[in-house]
Amino acid sequence: MSDSAHYRFQSDQAKRLARQVTDAAVREKLLEMAEEYGRYADLLEAQLADRIPVETIVHQRSM
Repeated sequence: MSDSAHYRFQSDQAKRLARQVTDAAVREKLLEMAEEYGRYADLLEAQLADRIPVETIVHQRSM
């Protein structure tokens, strides 16, 4: 599992837990955590995209 996939998974888990809890403060914190995990995954993906040559991306999409 890639690092970004790991953080997306953690984000999904936090959202799932937030739907199950009844305490509003806990729910809010879980949703904040989910958002932060998602932002971190976005950052990791952006960093990876900056390191991959554009030609590689274009070639993969044409397959």
